[in-house]
Amino acid sequence: MVEAVLFDVGSTLVYPSPSVAETFARVARERGHALTVRDIEPHMPAMDAFYEAEYLRDGDFWCSHEGSVAIWLDQYRYVCHLAGIAHDADGMAAAVHEAYRKGDHWALYPDVAGCLRTLKRQGLMLGVVSNWDAGLEGLLRDLRLLPYFDAVVSSAVVGYRKPDPVIFDLACEELGVAASRAVHVGDRPDADGDGAHAAGIRPVIVDRHGAEAECGYEVVETLTDVPKLLEE
Repeated sequence: MVEAVLFDVGSTLVYPSPSVAETFARVARERGHALTVRDIEPHMPAMDAFYEAEYLRDGDFWCSHEGSVAIWLDQYRYVCHLAGIAHDADGMAAAVHEAYRKGDHWALYPDVAGCLRTLKRQGLMLGVVSNWDAGLEGLLRDLRLLPYFDAVVSSAVVGYRKPDPVIFDLACEELGVAASRAVHVGDRPDADGDGAHAAGIRPVIVDRHGAEAECGYEVVETLTDVPKLLEE
């Protein structure tokens, strides 16, 4: 019997809105740079690839608040170099990062609120397990999500990051449930799937873009499918 459902945050519950390219272009204009979204958008795949390379090399930056902030800043500095404003990389990166510390620069996927309400009505405890900086709880509060969750475990606060099973163990301990009675929902088969599996938790991957069908774990296309999956 499932007693608790854990959730990842980024790309599972929330996404940047305005997009990073839009925010970057706005900040650039405010700082006197003649750049538009069209100038920035082509560099987004390179920014994502930069993050993935750093994460695969050593993702332990998520294990401290300072390291978590640094990876955000490094990504934005990298875009500045690509966009030809390397001389203002530090100032640009700080301003873009400051914007995304606030809830008004994030949006919930349309399926989030309904899924969380249904799971709560079913009597399940809910938690968050996320590779994020120490501001995660405040961000969830800004987004009016915090009341849904009985535990919020951020890698930067506890010093462990997914896929280390310890971060999942800590969430289960805080909720007072056995790992075998918990499910974890996230978008990354490596961090979310492998980490939850190693902790003895049932992983479910939300695959919004049809890219993870062969990941080896249970897959849902939308969070709306999660409550039904748990009843099967």
